[in-house]
Amino acid sequence: MAGQFRSYVWDPVLILSQIVLMQTVYYGSLGLWLALVDGLVRSSPSLDQMFDAEILGFSTPPGRLSMMSFILNALT
Repeated sequence: MAGQFRSYVWDPVLILSQIVLMQTVYYGSLGLWLALVDGLVRSSPSLDQMFDAEILGFSTPPGRLSMMSFILNALT
């Protein structure tokens, strides 16, 4: 009755597709959180909120919004 559920062969296509899927889910949900938070405070959405390191910080209001979205995304 021993089942053979374990494979000892590396499947690079499966590994790469899982990496791509996880990145897509992460950035997709982050974009949704940023859009939701920006919509709630009536701020204009920008790609800089995701990719610009200077905007990330608690010293400016856009930085606070970005950090709030990153925290909500991490909790999601």
